[in-house]
Amino acid sequence: MKNITCTALIALIGFCGLAYGQAPANNPYPSMAPVSQYLMPRAAEIEMARSAGPASISAHAEVLVLTESGYVVAVKGSNSWTCLVGRMWTAGFDDPEFWNPKGRGPGCLNPQAVKSVLPQYLARTNWALAGDTREEIAKKCQAAYADHQFTDPAPASFAFMLSKEGYLNDGVKGPWHPHVMPFVAYDQISTWAAGFNGSPILSPATSTFRRYEPVTIVIPVGLWSDGSPAPK
Repeated sequence: MKNITCTALIALIGFCGLAYGQAPANNPYPSMAPVSQYLMPRAAEIEMARSAGPASISAHAEVLVLTESGYVVAVKGSNSWTCLVGRMWTAGFDDPEFWNPKGRGPGCLNPQAVKSVLPQYLARTNWALAGDTREEIAKKCQAAYADHQFTDPAPASFAFMLSKEGYLNDGVKGPWHPHVMPFVAYDQISTWAAGFNGSPILSPATSTFRRYEPVTIVIPVGLWSDGSPAPK
């Protein structure tokens, strides 16, 4: 489950005592690396972002790429989906790899997630690139929820994460398994039977959630975006 919870676009929450997202003890990435280490060539980032979803969707989606000042639109879309490569600061605030510059999580978000979840990830990115600490970003997210700038994920929000590319965390050192990743309200996990014995739907590896972070569950699937079979 550790490999799931560190996925770049998975905003999972843990460790009840870390009220504002303080870095865990023995954190290998205690602060942000130079911005240049989080960037990648534009064409390669576009290709990686599109690899997150089936071509029938990603070929017509808007594609974002990261710059020194935040994400920008590299390719305009026509189907209301958005594909991008997430960095590790879109993981949970207590994730020890929050500042890992190697993290690359390709995802294609459906229209509902684009409206209700993507703005939070873009804001986090802007705050990180502006030099905010993990704790400052967490407090800003909490304030944004309090004044309703941020909301719970809209019903039916989800992302495809079907890419063979990317680097999800230091444990995986590459992609994990292709999966569909619903975004859910923090009190709706049980309605999906996520984590239930025998259920194919995986829940976050924590029982502690914060209202000011989107919560995700994971549904592994059998094929990568190019149609090839996933490892069993």
